[in-house]
Amino acid sequence: MNPMRVSFAAIGFSLLGVLTFGIQPARASLVLALDLPSMVTRADHVGVVDVVSVKADWDAKHEQILSTVDMVVVESWKGGAAPGSHLIVVQPGGTVGDLTQTVHGMTRFVAGERAVVFLAGRPERASVVGMAQGKRLVRRDAGSGRMLVQAPDKAGATFIRTTPASATAPVLDLRARPLDELRADVRSLATKPVAKPDPAAQPGPTKAPR
Repeated sequence: MNPMRVSFAAIGFSLLGVLTFGIQPARASLVLALDLPSMVTRADHVGVVDVVSVKADWDAKHEQILSTVDMVVVESWKGGAAPGSHLIVVQPGGTVGDLTQTVHGMTRFVAGERAVVFLAGRPERASVVGMAQGKRLVRRDAGSGRMLVQAPDKAGATFIRTTPASATAPVLDLRARPLDELRADVRSLATKPVAKPDPAAQPGPTKAPR
């Protein structure tokens, strides 16, 4: 018997960077593409992890399937999680019995894989930043022997940019990058102070005319 599959387009542009349409959601899931500085800024935890287990179950109201992903930290680039400690991701979608719920644009995890992840939230219940953009597999290049970070899987979504300044750049960078180079870039970005608005540039209170 083939499992029954139910597809859900992700909802909530302000939270997840997703635009959805009611017709043919599998083809109409638009995900806001994020560059590396934006990914690092939005993430509370960035680093290399090994996926230990993936378990799916119904939520408390039996309305949605949630997958709980247990991962062990190999390297922490932002967030200070100690190597060997665990991070837990809870996200919609998964398979329970004969029913599969799919969120297009949401990354999928498989036990035993190694990946670079960008996570937001508490270590015991985190979410993936940028949906599919927040997980990138790590593999050794057969030719050079270097560890490479693969491009994120699109997971059935279309990625878009909203600013004209990025129109000349690829919407989603699909290049594999050496692990050591990405590590250096993320750590550099993570240590940069977040720019604060200039108080002098903020509009002040106006005085009523006398």
